[in-house]
Amino acid sequence: IALRLIQRFVTSNPTPEYVKVVATAFRTGKYETFGSGEYGDLAATMSAVLLEPDALSEVLDADPFHGFIREPLLKTIAFMRSMEVELVPKKKALELAYPFKRRIGQMAHSFDSVFSFFLPEFVPTGKPGAASLRSPEAMLVDMPKITGLINGLYSTIKYGVSACNDGFGETSSKPCKEGDFSNAVAKLSYEPSSGDADTIV
Repeated sequence: IALRLIQRFVTSNPTPEYVKVVATAFRTGKYETFGSGEYGDLAATMSAVLLEPDALSEVLDADPFHGFIREPLLKTIAFMRSMEVELVPKKKALELAYPFKRRIGQMAHSFDSVFSFFLPEFVPTGKPGAASLRSPEAMLVDMPKITGLINGLYSTIKYGVSACNDGFGETSSKPCKEGDFSNAVAKLSYEPSSGDADTIV
């Protein structure tokens, strides 16, 4: 349990000491001032996961293998939230098209098995794999899905959430035109407060 919680919240490759601290917090129900002292106390367990130096140390930010990669679905949602997605008039809900999962490898509540979208022990190819490092989320990453994600995000910027140019929305009979959101169920509404690049970044 300790390893899986750390993998989902902090890093795919925790140190044995970090896992031991979290497992101890789960078993004893205490972590510093958190927890009731009862076996399985989640307040103590999650405090250990999120407050241990392995989770908070700025030194580890320099390690390219610390942390984990963001899942494609979470990348898409984070992008839409940061760009202030909003429904176009007369639309009641943001619905993503059926091929969404085929394009990026994920769709909410649409697991291929009861064990989620990826295996926690997955070791990717390349340098992380050569170092025997785990990267569960990398199971979803291949070139067609990377291309699908980039095309979908690019289409969302230009046409809103629509099917235009391999977008994430439902198919429409109307022609695609940049800035015309009549095909879209939602559009991005973010506008920078300044035109100055230094201020925006």
